Amino acid sequence: MKTLEIAEQHLDYMVDLRRTLHRHPELSFKEDATSKLVQAELQKLGIPFVVVGDHGVVATIEGTRTDQIVALRADMDALPIQEDNAHLDYQSAVAGVMHACGHDGHVAMLLGAARVLLAARDSLHGTVKLCFQQAEERGGGTKEILEELAKHPVKSVFGIHLWSEIESGRISVEAGPRMAAGDRFEIVVRGVGCHGANPDRGIDPVIAAAAIILNASALISREVNPVHATVLTFGKIQGGVAANVIPEQVALSGTMRNTNRETRAHLKEALVRMVTSTAEAYRAKAEIVFSGTGLVVYNEARCSEIAASAARDSAGEAALIQHPCLMASENYGEFLEAYPGVFAFVGARNPDCGACYPHHHPKFNIDEKAMARGAALHAQYAINFFNS
Repeated sequence: MKTLEIAEQHLDYMVDLRRTLHRHPELSFKEDATSKLVQAELQKLGIPFVVVGDHGVVATIEGTRTDQIVALRADMDALPIQEDNAHLDYQSAVAGVMHACGHDGHVAMLLGAARVLLAARDSLHGTVKLCFQQAEERGGGTKEILEELAKHPVKSVFGIHLWSEIESGRISVEAGPRMAAGDRFEIVVRGVGCHGANPDRGIDPVIAAAAIILNASALISREVNPVHATVLTFGKIQGGVAANVIPEQVALSGTMRNTNRETRAHLKEALVRMVTSTAEAYRAKAEIVFSGTGLVVYNEARCSEIAASAARDSAGEAALIQHPCLMASENYGEFLEAYPGVFAFVGARNPDCGACYPHHHPKFNIDEKAMARGAALHAQYAINFFNS
C-alpha cells in the first residue's frame, strides 16, 4: 500500500489533532501542553521518546536497521496574533495567541507520519527520529535537538512547511537556497537634545537616523551582487516626545535577509560601517547590535533528488512543482548546517475553504487535506533515503 493511502486513512486523526492544537495555541518557550499532547500520542503508539530542553521531544521508530538514521522535524509554537476566524468552531481560545503559520498542522503531520511509518515498518531499512521543536518563531529549539541527534548516526534531516502560496497538495523540494538567512538589528543614534527653535545648540539624532535609513539602500544597490537576493527593511523608528524638542536619541529596528553566506557576512560589516560613519557625519554617535533569526535554508542536491522521488512515489508526478526561494526565514537552516537534507514546501492553499490568507495573518488557515500528503512525504523520504 502506498504511503499516501495509509496517510489518508489517518487524515481524520490528523485533523482532530490539528484542531485541538489550533484551539489551544502556545507561544514560543511555553509549549507545555502541546509537548505533553505529543508525548501522550507517542505513548499510545508505543514509540519511545526523550524530552529535550523545556518542551522539545525526540522520538524513535526503529526499522530493520539501526546504523543509519533520518531525522524528521516539526515545529510546535504559535504566534502573538489575535485570530479573526469566528466562523471556525476551533478558533483559538487563547486571547492574543494563534497558530497563524501552520505549526499545528506540522505537529499533526509528523504524528500522522509516525502512524504511516509503523504501518510500513518492514520497508523501513533504517531508524527514524521524530523531532518536535519548540520556539522556532523566536529562533530557538534547535540546539537541544541537535545535541540529542549528535549521539546517533544521523545521515539526513527532512522538514516540511505547509505553505499558503502554493495550491493544496503540491510539493516543492528543489535543491539550493529555499529560505533566506535572517538577521534582526537594533540601532541607537545618540545626539544632544535641545529646543527645536535652536537646533544649532544640540546634535540632532533624528536627521542622522533619517540619513542612515536612506543610505542603507545604497548598500543593497552598490555593494551586493545583484544575483544574490537581499532585502534590508527598517520596521521601527522611535524617538522624541514633543514636536518642538530635539531628542537625545533615536532607536531604529529592522531586518536583513539574503540567500548567500558571503553576502550576508559582507552586508553585516557594511551596515556597521555605514551606520557609524553616517552618524559621525552629523556629529552624532550610533551603535548597532545584530540578533540572528536563522541561517540560509539550503537543500542539498542529492537529498533533493531523493525528496523528489519520494514526492513522486507518494503523491504522483503531477504533485511535484517548482517554487522560487522565499525571503522569509526559518531556523531549520541550523539542521541543514549540521546534516545534508531538505526543507519541503507542501501547498495548503484552497480558497474554497478560506485557506487563502498569508502566513502570520489573523485569518490564516490551511486546507487540512494537505496534511495527508505531508505525512506521506515525511515517511516516504525516510524509506527512499534508506533504499538509496
